[in-house]
Amino acid sequence: MDYQHLSGDGHGGNGGLWGSASNMVTRIMGFSMVASLFQPVNGGVASSTGFRLFMFGTMVEVGRRFCQWVYDRFNVFQYSITAEFDEGDPVYEWIVLFLTEQKIWKRSRMFHVTATSSKRKWGIGKSMASTSNLGKGKEKETAQYVPTFEAPQLFRWKGHWAEIKRSKGQLTYNEFTGGTQTVAKLYLTIYTRDMSMLSSFVEEAENVYIKTSSPNVVIHSVDQNGYNPGFPWMNTKSKARRSLNSIILPEGVLQTILDDAREFLDTEDWYTKAGIPHRRGYLLHGPPGTGKTSTIYAMAGELGLEIYSLSLASSSVDDSFLQRAVGSIPKGAILLIEDIDCAFSSRDDDDDGDTSRQQAQFLPFPLSMGGRRGSRQSAVTLSGLLNVLDGVGSEEGRIFFATTNYIDRLDPALLRPGRIDRKVQYYLATKEQAKALFIRFYPVSHTTLLAEHTTSSLDSEKLPLPTDKKRAMIRALASEFASNFPEHEFTTAELQGYLLSCKKEPERAAAEVMNWVEEERNERKARKAREEARMIRIKERKEAREADRLQVSLDRLRERGGRVEGVGIPIETAGGAESDSPQTSISEPVDLGSASAEGDP
Repeated sequence: MDYQHLSGDGHGGNGGLWGSASNMVTRIMGFSMVASLFQPVNGGVASSTGFRLFMFGTMVEVGRRFCQWVYDRFNVFQYSITAEFDEGDPVYEWIVLFLTEQKIWKRSRMFHVTATSSKRKWGIGKSMASTSNLGKGKEKETAQYVPTFEAPQLFRWKGHWAEIKRSKGQLTYNEFTGGTQTVAKLYLTIYTRDMSMLSSFVEEAENVYIKTSSPNVVIHSVDQNGYNPGFPWMNTKSKARRSLNSIILPEGVLQTILDDAREFLDTEDWYTKAGIPHRRGYLLHGPPGTGKTSTIYAMAGELGLEIYSLSLASSSVDDSFLQRAVGSIPKGAILLIEDIDCAFSSRDDDDDGDTSRQQAQFLPFPLSMGGRRGSRQSAVTLSGLLNVLDGVGSEEGRIFFATTNYIDRLDPALLRPGRIDRKVQYYLATKEQAKALFIRFYPVSHTTLLAEHTTSSLDSEKLPLPTDKKRAMIRALASEFASNFPEHEFTTAELQGYLLSCKKEPERAAAEVMNWVEEERNERKARKAREEARMIRIKERKEAREADRLQVSLDRLRERGGRVEGVGIPIETAGGAESDSPQTSISEPVDLGSASAEGDP
């Protein structure tokens, strides 16, 4: 065979092969300049081959990057959809619960074991321990096994393969606590090119979440030990719903609030057409222990809403954090701020504080005769809260609840309609509430009442009453209990505490209520006397300290011989001591500079 003919020229087979490659690249790419790179060059076979290999590698890399560029922009070969979910976000909870219901975590081999509590964790299994104190063979949950699921888990969903993986996330700096924290992430991959499958997956997860959570009330709160930069509501608890019948209020109060909230939730379209912001605010005010928080808790369960509880008393919560926290609350939820009066002082208090500061600035040491030191109870300003409630950037579609024991301490700007739309006052317990609470506390089905039954002329025994007679007797005992209960003197919480001490003895509860009232009155008197004595001691110590500080300030002023303008303070020399300067008692402003000019020290 003629090998020289196959090579194509006198340079051997090597040059012929590169020439063929050159022709092929030229035809494919259409660049005549490329062909010259593959032509044989002088300088020997080694140098020619190395240069050509280098150029060939360069062309391969350019081609790879071009293909990657096309792939990234057109995704012609991509056959999967990937979604990322951040821990703390509501959708994260939906996905984790849905995968738990689908038993995806059953194959996990790494778990984080925690004691059972109200803090919600979607565990795949729970250990059970029999407890003698529960009786009748009942068992209680003692531990939850929460999978770490860091290894990818593959599963089938609606005919498609899907994969789930959890990452601990990156370490981030917490500007509030000065520490660091990590936020977990969840990655879901569905092997399909149909985007609607991801939407369907999330929607189904949400429906499962709503169905699972409906028997309970979900309460979110801010983690005080570390704030999630993306979603601050990291603490989530799930508690059993509370029946509306268990909230003992004057007739019609609870139903009025409930109907108003339902109407608000059902009329979003009306608000939009009318051009009115879709938000509603309620202020529940009254003495502590009258049922304000219990009302909100029961309403959340009845309406199927989740509660986002925020405390403004923490110094870590400022205006920017408040804006971000409230902005991350989803629609159809309740924002609860309890004891809102503790976060702000009224304008009268601020005016008094300004006056005291103006008077004190003329003295070397500040005076604080029973006044505040100026330390702020909250990093949140009133204007910051008002902007969150009804500012231009305020969120809509949520219900705002605030509670306070002292409504007179709140700034009038906070009570304006649009921020607080309805104010509901709570009072101390009435006789009607006492009777209703008694009947509620002793249901016929769980209360045993006995009556004497004569078996012979000499013997008798006690037998349980029939249901109808038991119901009538409980109502009679309730009336007796209410008649002996003083109206508007005790809270329902105090009354409930008394009934708990007689939870299985309705007759004793009705008979001894007057004794309990007398004991409580005596205890209140003693407590009041102790408090008054304590306040007197505090006042005396304050006055003594302020007198000492004032004396030191006046002594320094005498030494300086300076001038104090606008301060009318009595100045007296030490009585009984020999002094070159005349003994002086001044009740009007004194010009110490003039006195010094006349020769007085």
